[in-house]
Amino acid sequence: MRLRILVHPSARFYALAAGIVAICAALTRSRFFATNPDVAAWGITFDLTITIPLLYWFLVVRRGKARALTIAPVFLLGTLAATTLLPRGEQQFAMQLRTFAGPIAEVLLIGALIRRVMRFERRASSDPYERIAAAARTIAGDGRIAEVIASEITLLYYAFFCWRAKPDDDPRAMTFHQRNGWSTILAMIFVLIAAEGLALHLLLARWSPYAAWGWTILDLWAVMWLLGDYHALRLRRTSLDDDALHLRFGMRWSADIDRANIASVEEIREEGQWKQPGVMKIAILDEPRWLITLREPVIVRGLAGLRKEIRAIAMLPDDDAVVRQLLPH
Repeated sequence: MRLRILVHPSARFYALAAGIVAICAALTRSRFFATNPDVAAWGITFDLTITIPLLYWFLVVRRGKARALTIAPVFLLGTLAATTLLPRGEQQFAMQLRTFAGPIAEVLLIGALIRRVMRFERRASSDPYERIAAAARTIAGDGRIAEVIASEITLLYYAFFCWRAKPDDDPRAMTFHQRNGWSTILAMIFVLIAAEGLALHLLLARWSPYAAWGWTILDLWAVMWLLGDYHALRLRRTSLDDDALHLRFGMRWSADIDRANIASVEEIREEGQWKQPGVMKIAILDEPRWLITLREPVIVRGLAGLRKEIRAIAMLPDDDAVVRQLLPH
């Protein structure tokens, strides 16, 4: 039996790339690096930013497994790895590449994605995530990279462009964030992030301005992510039609479940009903109220291409009316 790594082009690339990164990491701690830092740093940077993208082109792109534009994120990840592994004083080559080639790669990638998103008409799908994911697949192919790109871009879209957007008027749609006052809790979290972030920024700045601003950037990213998640919870709703239950827990989890696959719907009376393997909780903070048991397991899709097999859903919707429509008459 041949190993998968010897057959699948993407697997070969990942194995070779991981090997190059491991060798470069070991080299930074070797005697050769200590005695020849300039030459070693240049070689490590070249391997991470040039050799790995070339391998990606040869093993993946050239064989039709991904589009050429996906070399851009591979290059960006290589520059990030180089600046992470190398000592600060030996990052000149990596910083030059990051300064001049990095923005070009980012602009090309984002521009291509926006161009393809605009090509997908709204009537093809009313879900922004589905349109962005379809556009990402035309760039990166069907794989984890496309799903990661789609998740990140969609969260940015929800965080910055959906403040005034209103959900479609669908009487058979439901959300999961209003019953427990998630918007109020989120506002309190933002206040805590601001207070904690300012205090730690001032504290870290006494030792390192880079560390202080790095922490602040992480706080801003967390705020952006939480905003995107909130608007996704508000706008990307679970809906029911004659054929299926379209589960949409914001951007967190998605699945389309045939109504014929729903074995039972019952009210939860004790924890033991839902705290079991294979049961997905669709609720924020509070305990779920309804347990939807499936005849056959289904795969739910999460952020960045995550997959999970479930056999039941434990949920706490803001309005029970839609769930009651699944009850047998």
